[in-house]
Amino acid sequence: MKKLWKVLIVDDEMLIRQGIINYIKWEEEGFQIVGEASNGQEALKLMDKSQPHIILTDIVMPVMDGMELVKEVKKRYPQMEIIVLSSFEDFDYVRSAFHNGVSDYILKPKINGPELLTVLSKIVERLPEDVESNDQEEDRSVEPLIKKLLLGYDVQLDEGWITSKFAHHTFSIFKVTGEPLGENQAEIISYLTRIVSGITIYLIKEEEKETIFLLNFDNTQFQQVKDAVHDLLKRNERTKGILSISFQSLHALQSIYNNNLMMLENYQFYLDDQVLIYDEIPKVGQSNPKFDLDYFIELFKREQFSAACEYLSRHVTTLTKQYTTDRVEFKSFLGNVMFNVIVLMGNMKYDTDQLEKDKYKYFSAINEAEHSSEAIATLQDFIAQVSQILSISNEGKDDLKMHRLLHYIEQHCTEQLSLKELANHFHFNPSYLSNYFSTHHHEGFSEYLNKVRINKAADYLKNSEISISDISAMVGYSDHSYFCKVFKKVKGMSPSGFRKGM
Repeated sequence: MKKLWKVLIVDDEMLIRQGIINYIKWEEEGFQIVGEASNGQEALKLMDKSQPHIILTDIVMPVMDGMELVKEVKKRYPQMEIIVLSSFEDFDYVRSAFHNGVSDYILKPKINGPELLTVLSKIVERLPEDVESNDQEEDRSVEPLIKKLLLGYDVQLDEGWITSKFAHHTFSIFKVTGEPLGENQAEIISYLTRIVSGITIYLIKEEEKETIFLLNFDNTQFQQVKDAVHDLLKRNERTKGILSISFQSLHALQSIYNNNLMMLENYQFYLDDQVLIYDEIPKVGQSNPKFDLDYFIELFKREQFSAACEYLSRHVTTLTKQYTTDRVEFKSFLGNVMFNVIVLMGNMKYDTDQLEKDKYKYFSAINEAEHSSEAIATLQDFIAQVSQILSISNEGKDDLKMHRLLHYIEQHCTEQLSLKELANHFHFNPSYLSNYFSTHHHEGFSEYLNKVRINKAADYLKNSEISISDISAMVGYSDHSYFCKVFKKVKGMSPSGFRKGM
């Protein structure tokens, strides 16, 4: 008979619980719903009887909320896996929940059958096959025991057994991520054992694009281990690695994994370094100022969209230098800003139909981003779409908008101004701006820019003795011959002919 993993659902909204139950065909997928609870207190009463393997819980609930439930579960049943449901506003709770032993989370706005099944499947991969066994005889082979220590099981280890399995007293966790590793695992082990004499390596976690090893070596060899890890990863640019702080007791494994290794993962999310080692990480930037959402919204309401985006961009840049900021919090902040913008635009009567359809695409891309730059790129795509909606919806204000564009060109025409730079300044898509400009001004951007520059050049030719080549550079042309060609096209004569005719 096929083994079924037992799941307990905890949420104060009955409709949410029923929705979860109906998302997937549980038993066909290898799971069994063993109970429902509307708060943490009810859930604890059910656990003694049902002994679930996995708990799926909301954060905000009456009587006993999800945070208290997580703490109690990990105290009473450390082997149980917990998945939390959260909204974008709950990222502070989610961050705290991870510190207390939560395995994963799902954002409520995007919960669906495939998403739920993906998260559950990842959890099951981490559960020992003998999780239901009450047999007191411990599996004494090394790797299953290490996995149990990592999951928080209370494993009794005698010094004789430790000495027989581990030749040294110093340990470190080495995590490798990137392209599917496959046979590379054997190559990693082979390389490290060849370079670091006497090192012992155990596989403690294995997924398609992530492998975690426990390294055991002499305490005098740590620098040699670090050098070997650097050299190893330089051989494959498609992989990244993290090496934790060293520690002297196997009982510290879960703590090092949950704290030190997770901290390094956070740093790598922002830094994108190929190799990150605990004593080589950069200093954290100055503490980031709080993002004033009310101020951001007020700028938006006043239609000062450029100023609002600049304020947001500055804050996001500051956040990316706060390497200790939890990446879940960072992603949730971006999602929360997008959520508020969509709501605000709807209240301001903008056409947000397409944005409403696309929002989950943006939320999903941010949630799945492996590096902060990917999440920021998604935010920029979102802002570009918002900008286009605002531009289309404000067609009655086209005269004012065109006046601002023309004024900016006149103020900056002597610089190396391009359509892309102009589009970035006003938060337009360059292609959209090109069409907009030619449609509303009846000439293209380049044609107008040349006209403004040539008129300035004509003033210099008329009212000064400055050489023609110097004037060419002064009005924004780096190529003198091209300047003369454009001047003749606009004025019907060469610059020298124009000066002589004055």
